Amino acid sequence: MPPVDLTETEITDLVSIPKQLPDNYKRQLKLRTRSYSDKHEEAQMEIEGPSGSFFRIITRKSTANPLDFTIIFGYVPPQRSKLLHIRRYNGKSHLHTNDIEGDTFFDYHIHYATERYQEAGWAIEKYAKLTDKYDNYDGALEYMLADCNFTKPENERIQQILL
Repeated sequence: MPPVDLTETEITDLVSIPKQLPDNYKRQLKLRTRSYSDKHEEAQMEIEGPSGSFFRIITRKSTANPLDFTIIFGYVPPQRSKLLHIRRYNGKSHLHTNDIEGDTFFDYHIHYATERYQEAGWAIEKYAKLTDKYDNYDGALEYMLADCNFTKPENERIQQILL
């Protein structure tokens, strides 16, 4: 049996741990074209996690197709350099198949890290479910932040209350 990087309990705990976004998180997550490709824009930021670990948010969006995007919530365990994708929020741009279940779909979907896919030798986040929680990049980013228990800076929370 292939090694398991994270158990179901560990995955659930990593998602539910409160994670404070820095005041400049919007600037850090602003999409930018990279010198190696003009086909998409991307951004990423890191947030300190427990015991020497860290979380990473990686975003990417096609410059040609606004439905082609991905937003990754990743985790790097202490004393390791391997990024584990805990969740991946994808646009409506490609066909996805869950290999164990055999179901295939082409729509907005969220990939979830699972122990059983790791045990079967697949990528930790190979399993995905259809979603109607977002229908564009901005909505997917906002949903990921809420879904993975990120807390926005206090000044932004106060602004929302005043509106």
